[in-house]
Amino acid sequence: MRSLRTNWWLFLALAGFLGYAETLPSWLKLLNLLFLWPLFGVLARALTWSGKENGEGARGAQELPLTPVAGGQVLFWTRIAASTALLFLWPSALAGQVRQLIGDRRAASRVIVDASSYRPKQSYSLPFHASAEGEWYILNGGPDERTSHSWELASQRYAYDFVVVDSALRRWREGTGGREPGDYLCYGEPILAPADGVIVAARDRCRDAPRPGTGWLDPLASHIAGNYVVIEHAEEEYSFLAHLEPGSIPVEEGERVKRGQEVGRCGNSGNSSEPHLHFQLQDRGDFFEAAGLPVAFDKASVDGEEPASGRYLCRGARVRPV
Repeated sequence: MRSLRTNWWLFLALAGFLGYAETLPSWLKLLNLLFLWPLFGVLARALTWSGKENGEGARGAQELPLTPVAGGQVLFWTRIAASTALLFLWPSALAGQVRQLIGDRRAASRVIVDASSYRPKQSYSLPFHASAEGEWYILNGGPDERTSHSWELASQRYAYDFVVVDSALRRWREGTGGREPGDYLCYGEPILAPADGVIVAARDRCRDAPRPGTGWLDPLASHIAGNYVVIEHAEEEYSFLAHLEPGSIPVEEGERVKRGQEVGRCGNSGNSSEPHLHFQLQDRGDFFEAAGLPVAFDKASVDGEEPASGRYLCRGARVRPV
């Protein structure tokens, strides 16, 4: 999920187009050059990561291979940059970015700096069953600044992105190329309530983002989280499960759910570059107004070890619920 706060340069670049109006100063055109900045970063990142797909990543985790349809690191990251720019041109996408910026400012005073300083009011299980297709893998997320999903964002500081991988760390079925959402091992996997609670919001009218695995984001998505479910588990403690498959949410607002009850299926809706589950614990029901909360999962096996409770998970780990 992209943020205005981390892409403020796009607004300055867009403001540069005002310089083409006869009544405004032409020096504004120079701001258009700011569009080049992220492209240089994209290319540098692609070149740095090229050839490291089986090595150690920037945060100590193995870098996962790109899908065949991606066409390589340079093309993939260039599409990410280009589609991020498009998110600022489409009205509904821009509105979501503005809401996130405003909400992030409001939640800043409630941000938790040290994960160990917070004690959840409930215990939480991993929000899925063990997969028959492979193993669940933490694509992004962790309990500190080094491993965080998005440390600079109040709501997503302690968020996680989960996918399913095979023994070669592929997220897609071998031989498919990853062209369709259904090619991905996690797509359609049941997503579960991590604890008992009450559904306070459920959205199920966003399409799956087209062209998964290529780096293109969907500028036409009506919500950056796509289809999602929000569950209230305790006072100021909510789980948020996002990017769910269209038409897969069987619960309604006000409905009570039990730990382990299916609340949707893994999809690719919203601001998503490929099928995955975005999960976070938060202190408000509204995604845009919330501050993220650290979550130590209960009875989780990490990298084949014996199951343990109260453990913080980190990017690059294979996890299995018990």
